[in-house]
Amino acid sequence: MKKLLIAWTVAGVLSAFAGAARAETLWYKWADGKYSVSKYATHLYTGIRAHFGVWPVAWGHSAGAVFTDDGWASVNWTDASWEANVANGFGGRDEQWGVWMLGGNGGQYIGQPFVPFTFEFALYVRNSSGQWFWDNNRGMNHRIAVDSP
Repeated sequence: MKKLLIAWTVAGVLSAFAGAARAETLWYKWADGKYSVSKYATHLYTGIRAHFGVWPVAWGHSAGAVFTDDGWASVNWTDASWEANVANGFGGRDEQWGVWMLGGNGGQYIGQPFVPFTFEFALYVRNSSGQWFWDNNRGMNHRIAVDSP
């Protein structure tokens, strides 16, 4: 009876760890490619590329971002692209993803002066089971102030 109780306990602990391993973790790394302008300070578009990590490396992930450039009056969704599996600080590997988000109130200001705005976004990953996991900067959203071209 004692051996059976120990076996059940070990099986329960192992299944708890296996369940925890299925939960994806994601985190924002950096943004680049902020904007492009033409002569005479005419703003053409703002393209922000966010890079983020996902753990564990697993088949069937899809990822992306939900974002706004007008204080959530309008919302945009865009898919991310897998970039590479990279080494992490724990001796394992993480997935690195990148997502392009276009902003600036639609992105086009041909012949008009540049208007500063704040870009807000949250990142997501969906695993092969259809579960969603989010990084929204602990409820504050990630923010990038686009002040000048």
